[in-house]
Amino acid sequence: MSQLNFHPVLLRLPFLLGGVGVTVLIATLAFGLGLFLAVLLVVLRFENKGFWCKASRSFSTALTNTPQLSQIFAVFYCLPLMGLMVSPFLSVVIGMTLNAAAYLADILGAGMARVPPVYHEVALTLGLNRRQTYLRVILPHVGRTMFPALANHFQIMILGSAMASIFGVEELTGRAYDIGSTTFRILEVMLVTGCLYAVLSFALTGFFVLCRRTMERMV
Repeated sequence: MSQLNFHPVLLRLPFLLGGVGVTVLIATLAFGLGLFLAVLLVVLRFENKGFWCKASRSFSTALTNTPQLSQIFAVFYCLPLMGLMVSPFLSVVIGMTLNAAAYLADILGAGMARVPPVYHEVALTLGLNRRQTYLRVILPHVGRTMFPALANHFQIMILGSAMASIFGVEELTGRAYDIGSTTFRILEVMLVTGCLYAVLSFALTGFFVLCRRTMERMV
């Protein structure tokens, strides 16, 4: 029975660690762009009761009830058919962005549904228009109340970014595959990679806890 041998993997640890930055970059870009789209989607839901409201809800329903991997595959193969040649990295970011927008719209929508009516009344009293009300009153309140859910979804996206390796993107998992194929130490490299994901998740948890406490002191 062969024994575990981490030495070949540890020799390539700097190369593996280089994938952490790519992993964080993918998740950050997709989360940021997805959050922007989610704000637009949720405003359409609450400001329109007709076609655009139904379109927003249908978008979220469709993407939250289909595998994220299939959505990335659709972007990866459909965009070239439309004459848009994009890199695998960008295809993954676009696919994850659309998926994130659907989930984050539901999160923000739940937060907006819980905004006390008095907030709207105060904004009206202060003479704020609809745009100012959203930017200065509603969205900041929703961001604070739904911060744990938003932070949790970002951490899910960090782990979900491993799907990028399927498309040849050398993020953390992609680099782990490269090391495994050259050293034939698949188990060892995946154990190390799992530990790196865990360390990254714990670090993000600590960071988000500090952010939460900072926001609570600012209120």
